[in-house]
Amino acid sequence: MTAPRNNGSNGPMTRREAVGRMGIVAVGLAAGPVRGWPTSWFTQDATVVPFTDVPETFTGLRGGQARFPGELRIAQDMRELDSWITPVEDYFNISHYPIPEVDAASYRLTVGGLAGNPLQLSLAQIRSRPRVERTTVFECGGNSRGLIHGMVGNSTWTGTPLLPLLEEAGWTADEDAREVHFWAADSGTEEIRGNEYEQNFARSMSFQQIRERQPILAYEQNGSPLTTVHGFPLRLIVPGWYGVCQVKWLDRIEVAHDRLMTRFMAKDYVTLIGREVDGRTEWVETSVTRQRPKSVIARVTRRNNRFTIFGAAWSDGTRLDRVEVKVDDGPWTAASLDRQGDDFSWKFFTLEIPALASGEHRIVSRATDVEGRTQPENLDLKRTRWENNELFERTVLVA
Repeated sequence: MTAPRNNGSNGPMTRREAVGRMGIVAVGLAAGPVRGWPTSWFTQDATVVPFTDVPETFTGLRGGQARFPGELRIAQDMRELDSWITPVEDYFNISHYPIPEVDAASYRLTVGGLAGNPLQLSLAQIRSRPRVERTTVFECGGNSRGLIHGMVGNSTWTGTPLLPLLEEAGWTADEDAREVHFWAADSGTEEIRGNEYEQNFARSMSFQQIRERQPILAYEQNGSPLTTVHGFPLRLIVPGWYGVCQVKWLDRIEVAHDRLMTRFMAKDYVTLIGREVDGRTEWVETSVTRQRPKSVIARVTRRNNRFTIFGAAWSDGTRLDRVEVKVDDGPWTAASLDRQGDDFSWKFFTLEIPALASGEHRIVSRATDVEGRTQPENLDLKRTRWENNELFERTVLVA
């Protein structure tokens, strides 16, 4: 029996290889809690049942030379979750243009556009404003099976609320002010209609979305100043939205008449999906914003003849109603949810199941929120990779 490798490595993993690796892991983890195990996920005599769907070469790191600490971290290895809070060094990072180095001493955040009282604030002035903390989970809009859905993390962000700053800058709710544009320090060259133009990364939100999401301007992650790769000195944090919306290296906020139609609002990070209307397929394009309900099985352990399945689930901040797990062709069974934190943070789930026979087994989880939104079996009518929350089936091998 063989299990497919989906990373282009040299051929499939044989059952003997997987069993051998399971033995190595079991010996290493049976002695006591080690890195890679939340305390509640460990028992003294538990052993790991190996996944056969993880490439041997998978590390969660991109290739190349790093200019900055943490630059090569593209995904975390979900098998190695070691706490509810994702350490900074394990937090994924994506940049669409070269990472800028911003000088803290000369840094200024400009708030202008249609704002009646434009502001220019130093980092010290921003840090002196009312301080709030938000523990939120967000994932990359392109999180995918190829990276074992590891482009996700749950961190505590410290900063100041956005809305009071906009009000101080003189924003009033009139018909002229449609959106707020968030401009970053990173920039690159874009080809537009046959010509090249220098553009900065930017995203936008409507005032209604800002009131609903209550974003913050964050200068700390997990109690320490932002690192360069995670947006130093200031970034936008929008609870419940995908990572592309969490603008890093933020240096300008602009209250505007019109919608922002630059690359990362109008052309890229746009989901194309079909829907059936009156017997025909209608194709719809929407901007990537709110996270879809999602779950990932991170680990399976064995203790005598009992097996335990562990994983993480999240949403856009809508409370999760349940996470269910199915083994092979069996029924969906409700897992136990650890509801630590508020609804914007991820939830760990566990499920104990009876003995599994020797051989390969399929295990899949499904998260559903209180409004009935759930993970689809497939996204066959979606033509873009963004917002991928279809069921993520794992395969394990029992010796």
